[in-house]
Amino acid sequence: MPGESETTVRLLDAEPSLARGIARQDLDEAREKLVVEIRNLEPGEWAGAGDKPSSHLFLGYLILDGAFTREVILSSKPSIELLGPGDLVRPWVLPHALDRMHVYDSWGLLSAGRVAVIDEDFHRQTQDFPSIMTVLIDRVVARSRWLGFHVAVCQLPRIDHRLLLTFRYVAERWGIETPDGFRIPFRLSHRSLSALIGARRPKVTSAIGNLADQGLIERAEDGTWTFLAGDIDPMAILASIDDPIVA
Repeated sequence: MPGESETTVRLLDAEPSLARGIARQDLDEAREKLVVEIRNLEPGEWAGAGDKPSSHLFLGYLILDGAFTREVILSSKPSIELLGPGDLVRPWVLPHALDRMHVYDSWGLLSAGRVAVIDEDFHRQTQDFPSIMTVLIDRVVARSRWLGFHVAVCQLPRIDHRLLLTFRYVAERWGIETPDGFRIPFRLSHRSLSALIGARRPKVTSAIGNLADQGLIERAEDGTWTFLAGDIDPMAILASIDDPIVA
């Protein structure tokens, strides 16, 4: 199984939002019973992520920290899905139709991360607290909603619009609020951004320069970004951008 520096934690301490739906009088018991293995992962390739577990009751990995990527390459063109805390992933699952079409994916990390191992023991632990499974299903549905948004963003003709909405989403989800804006605490290279929004890298570089010139984003020397327009209606920003840059 992937990961290093294995340890165990009380899941509700690591992810308190999973307690939604558990009666207050049962919280202490749930906190003591729900103990899971944690795996620490370093930036780079997530080695072994796609290894199929031995038990069909192995539910997956719940991301607790870090920025994860799932990269799909189709006809030599990469596409990236960005994932993070709260996402429940099953990297070994590949629909049969995609397998037949020779479409594969790879998993990696943009920053150091941690995942909780949601295995067969977890099923036994949650028998008295079934609402946790509902919350985990919510996480899966939320990921599918993001993917729907991702597809919609990639249909926009203007690359600066795609970038701006993507930065807004990333800032809302992972950004750290500062006096200047929302700092995104991991590196997003021009290549990653190109694969994330489905555009050619030179066009993305040009659009990034335009957004930076307008004071909407700022890149630090370490490659991280600050989104400077978090308090502005994104639709108003889109309407104000001139000089369209299209794919």
